[in-house]
Amino acid sequence: MNLLVLLTSSFPYGKGEEFLANELNYISGFDRAVVCPCGVKPGDIQTKRLKSGMECFPVSGCGGGSYARVIFNKNVIKEMASLLFSGRFYAGRAHELLFFAKNAANIYASLKNLPYLKDAGSVTIYSYWFYDEAAAGALLKGCLEKHGKRVRLVSRAHGFDIHAERAKYGYLPMRSFLFKNCDRVFPCSFDGGAVLKKEFPAYADKVRVSRLGTEDHGVKYGSRKKFRIVSCSYIVPVKRLNLIAEALGKADFPVIWTHIGSGPLEQEVRSAAAALPECVRCEFKGAMENAEIMDYYKKSDISVFVNVSSSEGIPVSIMEACSFGIPVVATGVG
Repeated sequence: MNLLVLLTSSFPYGKGEEFLANELNYISGFDRAVVCPCGVKPGDIQTKRLKSGMECFPVSGCGGGSYARVIFNKNVIKEMASLLFSGRFYAGRAHELLFFAKNAANIYASLKNLPYLKDAGSVTIYSYWFYDEAAAGALLKGCLEKHGKRVRLVSRAHGFDIHAERAKYGYLPMRSFLFKNCDRVFPCSFDGGAVLKKEFPAYADKVRVSRLGTEDHGVKYGSRKKFRIVSCSYIVPVKRLNLIAEALGKADFPVIWTHIGSGPLEQEVRSAAAALPECVRCEFKGAMENAEIMDYYKKSDISVFVNVSSSEGIPVSIMEACSFGIPVVATGVG
């Protein structure tokens, strides 16, 4: 049996990783596919439907277990020594390393109980993030290979899991360990690929850029009667939705602003929207499933999609708007 083990942070639970839905259309090459959300907490519920032939096996990396179970692990000791002898060691980074290793060990302990592993002759482990999920995948790969299984480990890489300078303490743990055990690493941008190749030249041949994307839904022309602006993002500081509100404060003609998504700054943005001129009508749709967003784009007359983020990787939200022929206005930060 040819088995796919897909390691995610939360998908198909909660919010986030909606873009994975596009990839699930391409699992037909496997006899079985198991999705393992690795950050599920008690009380979390499944919010997204899986394709036929897929099963969900939630695991958790956080919580249980002590640091004692990993502090004497040979890979952890090797990483700690590397920090010491390179002059990069301090307490914060040591804690990040141990926390990372403990999470990976917890995830791995659950993954060993996955259904179908015993009967699978070939296993592909696909981690959506180049972080502790990928480390757990590396541990699982080693275990399965000892039992004579054919195993391939691949990982995507996005932003936080590429740029160490953006991480807490400027450190991403056990990168060499991840590269050594991954057969391929797929950053979603050429910039990310260049960073990985520069920092780990010995593993440059394992890096292949693989962009995120969406299907082409054809061109749909918006209405000239109503000017409708749409934005789609989490409502967090980096998305700077307050700038849209500030710009609309100068409007002197009828405008509809529809925002898709929620987040910690939602009430602040709603308050700013409530103070806009009477000619501006605002709609807050809240969090929507990817399929619901696609259906909304298909059925609505949208004049322009706006993104004013201060930083972007590969903004799939913009790709999705373009896939319907919706004009886009965005800051040049991707």
